[in-house]
Parts: sequence; structure tokens; C-alpha cells
Amino acid sequence: MTETEKKFVEEKLLSNYENLLDIGVDFIAELGTTTLSLKEMLKLDKGSLIDLEKPAGESVELYINNKIFGKGEVMVYEKNLAIRINEILDSKTVIQYFKREN
Repeated sequence: MTETEKKFVEEKLLSNYENLLDIGVDFIAELGTTTLSLKEMLKLDKGSLIDLEKPAGESVELYINNKIFGKGEVMVYEKNLAIRINEILDSKTVIQYFKREN
């Protein structure tokens, strides 16, 4: 498919959903998680470090309205943290992803 054909298809799809395009969604990029005891939490102070139990450089999961939709990497863009999307998951991949997590 040529670029012109791709653009036409994209514009056609967007025109079908024109009334929905301004709806806000929650975007979440999960850097990592960990579990702390209340005792550990009470010891936290400015400058404390929390190990997120995730290797540096590993992909972060991307969520739209609390549903995983892809993976990306954290980067700096114009002095701000940003996420570069590396993968957008299809529904079959999402199901497999959740099976591995459980």
C-alpha cells in the first residue's frame, strides 16, 4: 500500500469516528512496582531510593484507561521525561501478556 493510499484509509477511518476524537482518555506508563512494609514506608525521606524491581532499560508498559495497549521506553525530550512507543499490542498479544502475569 502506498503512502497516499495509507493516508486515504486513515482519513476515512478518522472521519467515521469524528464525534469520538475529542474524548479524553487516561494514559499511564508504568515504570515499575514494588511492595513496601509500613515500617519501610515510614522510613522514607527526601532522597530515599525505592527499588522498583525492574532492570534498567527494560520496556515500560503503556495503558489507556487501565487496559494495556503497548510498550515503550523512557527517554528525555526537550528537558522532559517522555515515552517512545516501541510496540502496540493487538488483542491476542494482550491476552497472552496477562496469562504470563498470572
